Amino acid sequence: MPWKEKWIKTLIRFFILGLLINAILAFLMTWHVLPWRNVNNLPYTGFGGHIYLSLAIVHVFLWMVWDLKFQWNFKRWLNIAIAIILFAQLVLAQGRSGQLLFIILLPAAILMLYKGKWRYWLSLVILLCVSGMMFVPSVYGMFALGVHQLIHFNIHATDINSSWGLRIIAMIGGVMMFLSHPLFGVGTGSFLSSITAIQDAHMLPKTPLFIMNTAANSFISEAAVLGVLGLGLFIWFLWGVLKEAWSDRMMPQNWFALSYISIFIVGGLYNSLNWGYADSITIALMAGLPLNRFFIPVCDARKNV
Repeated sequence: MPWKEKWIKTLIRFFILGLLINAILAFLMTWHVLPWRNVNNLPYTGFGGHIYLSLAIVHVFLWMVWDLKFQWNFKRWLNIAIAIILFAQLVLAQGRSGQLLFIILLPAAILMLYKGKWRYWLSLVILLCVSGMMFVPSVYGMFALGVHQLIHFNIHATDINSSWGLRIIAMIGGVMMFLSHPLFGVGTGSFLSSITAIQDAHMLPKTPLFIMNTAANSFISEAAVLGVLGLGLFIWFLWGVLKEAWSDRMMPQNWFALSYISIFIVGGLYNSLNWGYADSITIALMAGLPLNRFFIPVCDARKNV
């Protein structure tokens, strides 16, 4: 079934609308205007898990960097209004994963899309947003805690039960599984039982508070579960979508897919984003977009904004 331009717009608008509705509900739920509870009782998350919610919000921001230039989907004022609401949620919800991606990917997107004074002013806006984010005590505290956990991590100490400690233990366990079963891995659904066995054998310290069921890294998880064959196919698939999206990145559907793949790759270094139905369906959808079809002229005069 061939794609039409209006279907691309509808897809992106529903994606943004869903996040916007969740953001409004999250604020009302946190302020006890509505009787419902945020997921895991974390404030300002609404009905989304804080990690994946923060990644989805960054996807919207990356999309808006493109749409602010071309105004293909929304007018600039509407994009800015939505961005303010979602940025407030990104700051207040405890999603370090998305906050870190915001700092890494937004400046890169601006450098790719803009020239001259617009590059300067938008970079300044991002700098002010990041600076303002760091002045929020909860955000600064979480980032400071993460840096402290990384610098002072000791596999033989009690800090293995910290957020980063659990991730590092899971990554090491994933590498050990891959080295033990390099060709086909331990099999899908066997990560948890395998890392538990490794811990029971005292090859890794036990983490009684929480045992990871993935390696907290998309690529290590893939290698641990499906071996070098699965990892090779996984990277080949990502490269195929990335290459096609990059070739005509000024097209709306291409930029939308490129934004998601960049989050999937960079965010996948410290989260297992290849786990779960949500990401599987989304990445399949991105691969299914008409990445070789032109809906707007790339020679549009506005591209020099």
